[in-house]
Amino acid sequence: MDGRVLHHVGIVVPDPDEAVAGLRERYGIEVRMFEEREYPCRIADRDEAPVVRIGLSVGGPPHLEILRAVPGSPIWTPVPGLHHLGYVVADVPAEAAELDTAGAPLVMAGRSGDRHPVGQTYHRDPIGHLVELLDHATAARLAERVARADGA
Repeated sequence: MDGRVLHHVGIVVPDPDEAVAGLRERYGIEVRMFEEREYPCRIADRDEAPVVRIGLSVGGPPHLEILRAVPGSPIWTPVPGLHHLGYVVADVPAEAAELDTAGAPLVMAGRSGDRHPVGQTYHRDPIGHLVELLDHATAARLAERVARADGA
């Protein structure tokens, strides 16, 4: 993964509002939660569109990303501690193929119509961690959402 830049550390929680309040009160970390939306993706060779809600910390990258758990999802399920590391890369399809070849198979990919992977992918490494790859356009959209939510 040449040229990768750590964009965020992701944590999946059952109640994002509670998590955000706790982060603010205990550590002074401000996280801006975005509106929920459908996320078209491909999981285990099936097209899906779960309703997701995420937020990012102000100031960054790297950001702290809070994701609301998606009931029944094999991806957005709370785990003790860190859920995933998200890296910005120049070429998501090429980097995704490289990770797959290296033993970190693709488990989720963004999609647009019949095209995937688009924008971002998740990979499960051999020791069970998730690694997310996101392209520069996706990272820029997230930065815009943080700025709007922060009133900038």
